[in-house]
Amino acid sequence: MYHIGIDISKFKHNCFIATEAHVKVKEFIFDNNVSGFNELLDSLKSLGDPSEIKIGFESTGHYGTNLKQYLSNLGYTYVEFNAYLTHMFSKASSLRKTKTDKVDAKVISSMLGSVDYETLHTKFYHNNVLKELVRQRYAYLQSRSKELVKLTNLLDKTFPEYKPFFKGKLGNTALFILKRFKSKARIAKMTIKDFELIRSKTKGKLTYPRFNQLKMLARNSIGLDDKVYDLLVQTVISSIKYFTETLEVLDQEIVNLFSQTDSKLLTIPGLGIITAATIYAEVGDFKNFSSPAKLIAFAGFDVRIIQSGTKEHYGKLVKHGSPLLRSAIWTYALPAVRFIPTMNDYYHKKRDQGKHHKVALSHVCRKLIRMMHYIEFNNVSYNPNLSR
Repeated sequence: MYHIGIDISKFKHNCFIATEAHVKVKEFIFDNNVSGFNELLDSLKSLGDPSEIKIGFESTGHYGTNLKQYLSNLGYTYVEFNAYLTHMFSKASSLRKTKTDKVDAKVISSMLGSVDYETLHTKFYHNNVLKELVRQRYAYLQSRSKELVKLTNLLDKTFPEYKPFFKGKLGNTALFILKRFKSKARIAKMTIKDFELIRSKTKGKLTYPRFNQLKMLARNSIGLDDKVYDLLVQTVISSIKYFTETLEVLDQEIVNLFSQTDSKLLTIPGLGIITAATIYAEVGDFKNFSSPAKLIAFAGFDVRIIQSGTKEHYGKLVKHGSPLLRSAIWTYALPAVRFIPTMNDYYHKKRDQGKHHKVALSHVCRKLIRMMHYIEFNNVSYNPNLSR
C-alpha cells in the first residue's frame, strides 16, 4: 500500500509518496496544468493497482477542484483532511516549528496511515456545481445586505422618516417608490396617477390614506436636501436591484439542480428548498460521516470540553468546519421549533433548564443534525419518530 500526500496550492502542488511503513518512495512538485497532471499520473501508474494507493489532500478551497476531478475520472480515490487537523498532527509529530508545502505533503502522507481510509473515502461529487452555486448565492446575499445597510444610512441623512414608515423594512414597495421618484421633494408632490401606478406595481400594498401620509412625511422631513445624496441613493438602489435579480437566477438554478438529487431533506417539515440544497451541497455525501457526532463537529456545533481531574467544563461552540452549513442549520432552527412538535418540546425543555434562547437553539441544531444524518445516511423520508 502506498500513501500519497499532496499539498495543494494555486499554481503548483507538492507530492510525497511513501510506503505503508513510511519509507519514502518519491517526492516532487508538479504544475497545476495538464502536463503537471500527466506527470502525477505517470508516478501513480508506476505504483501499480489504484486500489493499493491512498491519496490525501488538505482542504484548501477551490484550488484542488480540477485535480480531484481528474483523479476521480481515472478511478483513483482520495480523502480530504481539515487544515486544522493537519496542523495539529504536524505539531504532535515534531518539536520543530517548520511549515512548508514540502513538509505539509509529507505530513498528509503520514496521516493516511492513522485514519480509516474507507470511512473517510470520498470521490468527486456531482454536486460540486451545486456547492459552487450555494456559496456564490451566499456571497451575493451578503453583498445585498451591505447595500441595504448603505441605503439605510443614506436615508437617515436625507429622509429619516422613510424607513420607519415602512415598519423598518425596505421591501419592494419602498424600493419602487425611491427608484421611481428619486427624491423626497418629488415624493411630496405625488399625484393620484402616481398612487394608481404604485398600487398596480405593488399589488395594492399601499393604501390611499398611507399614500397621503407618506407625502406629508416627505413634505415635513427634517432630512438634508442635496442632489448628491439623491444620486447616491439611486446608485445603491441599482446595486440592490442587480443583486436581487442575480439571486433570483441563482435560486432557480439551485432548485433545478437539487431536484435532480435523491435527497430526502425536503421531507422535513418547514425546511425550504434553498436551505435544504445548501445543507446537501455543503455536507456532500452524508455517508462520509460515520456518526452524527462527526457531522455535528463538521457543522461547527461541537462544544468545547475542558477536563482536569474531577473537574469538567463545557465551553462555547467550536466553530470549525463549514460556516455556510452552520448558518443554514441555524437559520432553520426556529422554523423547526414551530413546525416539529418534538423540537418545540425540546427547545422549551432547555429553556426551562435555564438555558439562554441561543443556547437552547444550539441544542435544537445538534438534534436536527442527528435527524438529518439518519435520514440521508439511510435514505429514508422524515417521520415524526425520527425527531424524538
